[in-house]
Amino acid sequence: MRSVARIAVSAAAVLAVGAPALADTAIASAESSATIMPFSQKLRRCDHTQFEYLGGAFYGRAQAQLRVQGSDVVADVQFATGRPFTSYDVRLIQIPRSPAAGCPAGAPGVASATLVTDGAGAGSVTLRGPVMPGATGAWLSLTRPGPFSAQPEEFYTTDLVARVN
Repeated sequence: MRSVARIAVSAAAVLAVGAPALADTAIASAESSATIMPFSQKLRRCDHTQFEYLGGAFYGRAQAQLRVQGSDVVADVQFATGRPFTSYDVRLIQIPRSPAAGCPAGAPGVASATLVTDGAGAGSVTLRGPVMPGATGAWLSLTRPGPFSAQPEEFYTTDLVARVN
């Protein structure tokens, strides 16, 4: 009888402590429809195919949350452990698109911004652009231009293509 009473008291304590946390989790997930987008050190073409034999050599950590708001696609990008006081180019690229079409800043289906890191190498930026007609997904690219080459010196892209329609 004592063990049943102890179990009942323990269960009540767990519910009393855990119920508010479970309620907060349910509310947060109901309000949030963003897709979490981790980055890796892979250089990609505009159609999201990866360049072979190019590896990263830096230690930045990037992450983004991508969501659709009305007729816009929005990405909140956070970056840590980059080079201090440095500018990085960030692009939100919608697909499908031809690899020959390119994806420079200002191209249809491409939103771009500059992320500038602070003294600790951290920074954040929000990108917003209209959903391109026919777009099914979007991904992100974060690069630091090379001083003597067209190839970026530092690059991070999302492995995941988030659905936008």
